[in-house]
Amino acid sequence: MDIPHLAHHLFVLIFLIFLFNTAATQSSNFEDSNEPFRICKYERFAEVQRECSSFLSSTSKLKLEKEKVYYETATELSFVNGDWVQEASGAPLMPFDDSDMPKNFSSPGSLLKLVSFWLMGIDFSRQLENAIYICGYLSIAITRDATLSNRPETWSPLFFKRPGTSELRIPFEGFYMESEENEGERLMCLLGTSIPPFSKGSSDPINWSMPYRSGCSQQSSLSLDDRIMLVLRYPKRYTLTNRTIYGEMRSLNENSNPNYFDRVYMSSQLGYNSKYLFGSEMVSSKAPDLFPDQHELVDNGVKFKGLQFCKAFLKFEGEKFDIVENSRCDGKGENCNNLHPFVLGNGVKAVNGIPPKFRLMMNNLHCVPEDDLNEPETAKASAAFRAFSSPENWLTAGGRTGLSGMTMSAEGTWNSSSGQFCMVGCVGLTNTGSDGCNSRVCLHFPATFSITQRSIISGTISSLQKRDSYSPLLFRKVLHRLDLWNSYYVYSNSYLSYKYSKIEAASILFKRNAFTLGTIMKKSFLKYPSVEDTNNITRVSHLSDELSFGAYALPDPLPNSRPPKTYVWLEVLSLGSLFGRYWPDWSDSYQTADIKLLNNSDSTKQNQFLNVSAYLTLTGESYGHISLLFLEGLYNPLDGKIFFVGCRDAPVFHESIINNPSLENRMDCLIEVKVEYSSRTVRWLINPTAKVSISSQRNDEDPLYFRPIILKTDLIPYRDNSKDIMIRRNFEAVLRILVLSASTACMLSQLLYIQKKANVIPFISLTMFGVQALCFGLPLFTGTAILFKWKEFEGHMNHPYPRKTMWLQVLDCIVKSLLLVAFVLSIRLFQKIRKSRLRLLAKKPLNVNQNPRELPVFLSSWTIHMVGFLTLLIIDNKKSENGVRTRNYYYKPPEWVTDLGEYMGLVQDLFLLPQIIGNIIWKKTQVKPLTEAYYIGFTALRLLIRAYDYVRDPVLRSYYHEKDIKPCSELFSKSEEIVIMAILVVLAITVGLQQRWNFNRGTKVSTSVDLDSTSQELLSS
Repeated sequence: MDIPHLAHHLFVLIFLIFLFNTAATQSSNFEDSNEPFRICKYERFAEVQRECSSFLSSTSKLKLEKEKVYYETATELSFVNGDWVQEASGAPLMPFDDSDMPKNFSSPGSLLKLVSFWLMGIDFSRQLENAIYICGYLSIAITRDATLSNRPETWSPLFFKRPGTSELRIPFEGFYMESEENEGERLMCLLGTSIPPFSKGSSDPINWSMPYRSGCSQQSSLSLDDRIMLVLRYPKRYTLTNRTIYGEMRSLNENSNPNYFDRVYMSSQLGYNSKYLFGSEMVSSKAPDLFPDQHELVDNGVKFKGLQFCKAFLKFEGEKFDIVENSRCDGKGENCNNLHPFVLGNGVKAVNGIPPKFRLMMNNLHCVPEDDLNEPETAKASAAFRAFSSPENWLTAGGRTGLSGMTMSAEGTWNSSSGQFCMVGCVGLTNTGSDGCNSRVCLHFPATFSITQRSIISGTISSLQKRDSYSPLLFRKVLHRLDLWNSYYVYSNSYLSYKYSKIEAASILFKRNAFTLGTIMKKSFLKYPSVEDTNNITRVSHLSDELSFGAYALPDPLPNSRPPKTYVWLEVLSLGSLFGRYWPDWSDSYQTADIKLLNNSDSTKQNQFLNVSAYLTLTGESYGHISLLFLEGLYNPLDGKIFFVGCRDAPVFHESIINNPSLENRMDCLIEVKVEYSSRTVRWLINPTAKVSISSQRNDEDPLYFRPIILKTDLIPYRDNSKDIMIRRNFEAVLRILVLSASTACMLSQLLYIQKKANVIPFISLTMFGVQALCFGLPLFTGTAILFKWKEFEGHMNHPYPRKTMWLQVLDCIVKSLLLVAFVLSIRLFQKIRKSRLRLLAKKPLNVNQNPRELPVFLSSWTIHMVGFLTLLIIDNKKSENGVRTRNYYYKPPEWVTDLGEYMGLVQDLFLLPQIIGNIIWKKTQVKPLTEAYYIGFTALRLLIRAYDYVRDPVLRSYYHEKDIKPCSELFSKSEEIVIMAILVVLAITVGLQQRWNFNRGTKVSTSVDLDSTSQELLSS
């Protein structure tokens, strides 16, 4: 073999050895990372064997394989956020600080007692014939509204307490055993070490970080309690009636010992890591065949195959359901004052039927299709339901695993031929076997949506017993727009459709309000959100997004007492032939479902109008009677209006309402809703808003009647406003060019005027042109905004705008050039006036008519502006304190600097003030110092700038949302802007009257000829 081939083989061999060592190292690291029992300290074996001897004597021989113990058994034996209770004998487990809780805080779920246990390791070296030595970590807490933390990574006892939370963490070690008692169970007997919660300094944060290590020379200053026993019992078979984990923790100390505490009882349930065994015999014997109240179902539902049902059913893991009044509740209180079959604790009683403050959550779902060579038609499924109160955080409720009177375990069989899914339900700890399973839970999966049917899933809980029966409990999951975007996009496109039923009623409302002068004007000049091709699914979906909005609103018109803002949320569910949303980037199979939906959907054929179905949600106590409306109507893209027919759940508080024949499916549908959108045409200038009008079609005597409601929303953020930003930038650049060009023309007219009438030059105020020169010069030398600044909302971060195009850069150069010309002309006029005054000083004698003094004019103007600026500064600070005006605290200059920059615009607005003061001081001028083209033209330009600033809204930066913005920081409010514009007009009129009054005097000053000759010499020079 030659040397090159030998070197090649040697290189390959070295590479394989390196690869093998790397894989072995990674495998070793993986094993180390997945064996947390290495952190345990097994040092109480003899003591545990003595204390747990009674359990060891009654257990059977144990056979466990080392490889599968931790990865399977250990995960099954860990549980989180179970419940615990304690005997009330005067020795509590731990203290609790409720200083952060309101005094009258007594709603259910306000105080949670949770417990978690993690199996941390197994010591196979100390395995007995019928037991294995293990270690675990227990976390037990009293908390206001939060679940326990994740699995610990340390082996230390710990106790900490803060307002609203007390938590005790205890490391345990002991034996794992198995017994044939109670139909087979798994058992743990453990001893633990804890920090006594009532000892001095036990909750001191300094002591939290002191780890407990047996045998260490450095011990915590706290005395530890190692006389704690924990016994946990697990069922071997995970079934409907055999799923509960029971636990008991007790102190082995004497009652007189300060570390003694009363017994603590725990409960949880097996979960995802355990294999569920369906009990077909018991379920078949009790499960009903048909859905109760079959006549109330809107359709036959979705006919899933077995596997399809499991995929759809598991989508509802962790879903929340609203509890609604049942149809058998007559409003008199009989069978309407409880939450049966759930048992309310703490003396809580329902009011007016099933209280809306309670909800249901469904989790711990299991589903298995029946065995079939072909596609299975049936499937077995189980679920756990938990009732919780609205004040309780739904995330907290979803994380809890304890079984109580507020929980129900259920199991049943789905049959695709009937489209029915009913389960047998067991309330509580399910320790009474099949005798305790006396409830029936039926779920319905509607295939068709309408104005009175908006539930993606609905259900009932009823009694299987004729004796001790209760009124059925109804619950539903209303499908919202966000659900279509996130959780149920594929589900809705595959199985759901919408059926319009109120289009004719909506068209009557539309015709009643269609022909008005305002509508004709809007159609002629303005454009509103629309789509050209209604067959383009993507564009219809974008229009649906644009018509949906959520914003704060106020009554229109505003009442004298300003009410709190109401949040208005309009969710478009379907538009035209599109139900839900459409994402073009999804796979072809989903697109096929969309096309099928379009072909099967009911869409209007009336010209350009689009069918719309939506939800309208209003927050606030004032609108509790119409907090949720189901809407269906017509949208006219030509004038941006939607006319809806609305339905709401009829409140159950009077027998006459329940028996009202005008109700449809127990809903009040005699409601008119009109939504008006702002125009797209002026969106670059005025931010989009919406106006919502709600009225009842009933007479005043009807108990379901309510007064008309009109709300006007704040800004509605939309998808992308970069195009509108560019339009505004171009418009404002052109506006600056026009204003500066007109300003140059005004100054040129004044310059030509004084060349023809030189005798007026000394009576023109130097301060006035000094202010003009200053206001034109500052943007040139400081780079500040020219004429008016960019108006925008203040965001949390300084996001840049799109880069300026070449066209905008050209416009900016033109603006700066014109600004330079205006600055030079103002300086030229200032120099002419000053030289004219200096030339007059050489003549003797002089009086006030020969040489008007400028110092009194300057001091008077300066004093007025200083007082005005300080006044506005005080007012602005009060606005900031009251929250009327906000400031951007990122890269913010001093407040007075920002305010001074904005006040300079007001100084330029009041450019005629020095001339008016001079005309008053120089009483016998008898000339017209200013030409009408100058002072009227400049006043008109300043009015134009102020009017534009009044009309335009702050810009919302691209892709911003409402939560990212703050109100625009402006020195002057809109009402103050109107006052300023009025002052501008008054100043111009005053100058005109002063010049006409002085010019019409009958006598001439003897020095006018001398002034004229002197001025001519000045001009010629």
